[in-house]
Amino acid sequence: METDDATLAQVALDGWEDLAGLDVLVGQLLEAPTSTHGLRRALRGLRREIGVFQAHRAGCEDLPERITARRVQLGGGSRLLPGFVNIDIIPPADVIFDVREGLPIVDGETEFIFAEHFLEHIDYPVSVKRVIAECYRVLQPDGQLVLGVPDAGMIIDAYVDSDPDIRERMMEEWYANRDDRAHFNTYLDLVNYVFRDQDDSDRYTPHLWAYDLDKLVSLCAEAGFRKVEPWPHDPTIANPDRAWGSVYTVAYK
Repeated sequence: METDDATLAQVALDGWEDLAGLDVLVGQLLEAPTSTHGLRRALRGLRREIGVFQAHRAGCEDLPERITARRVQLGGGSRLLPGFVNIDIIPPADVIFDVREGLPIVDGETEFIFAEHFLEHIDYPVSVKRVIAECYRVLQPDGQLVLGVPDAGMIIDAYVDSDPDIRERMMEEWYANRDDRAHFNTYLDLVNYVFRDQDDSDRYTPHLWAYDLDKLVSLCAEAGFRKVEPWPHDPTIANPDRAWGSVYTVAYK
């Protein structure tokens, strides 16, 4: 479909008041043969954020007040935990909400919060520190926050040691199903994967920051948690496929 400049300009103006109109414009520019790779890359990010905002706004309409939740999972995607209130920006979560904007939960009523391979997908420091502070707010005294992330420290140590076993295990257990493995043929490529993880992909959400044990401890201590220590992987809660290559901590309010 061809669209003249005047029509595109009008769609753009309408889009600021109507996100559906803005999304139409983004789609047209993505399809335009004159759009550059850099522009399309930026537009894909914008389209993703438009979708997040629309989902968040609809979720807020379905959630007029803060909720009480004893056990909470953040960012679990399709892996719902029974007995938990599962909060994410996409279905089938129990609560659709952009947790970068806070948690829709009352103060001091939650016993346990679990977030696995989620923190690395939101921007640091603003959103990450806000999420950790919100977890502290909603937890009751002695409540626990368990965080699990890809272990960047392990990968960097293995790079320094030129450990071929870890490199092969990473490829087989983390990236075997990826469609772009031909681009990753050195160990440094794998280090970059941990830090970025396909930052220009329509299928995978990119990594925006990398973490090790020290960083998780520092984040939680800064938010006010009184004790932070390693958490042994519990397959009744955590994803069994992530037992290797991840670092977990538990922080106590």
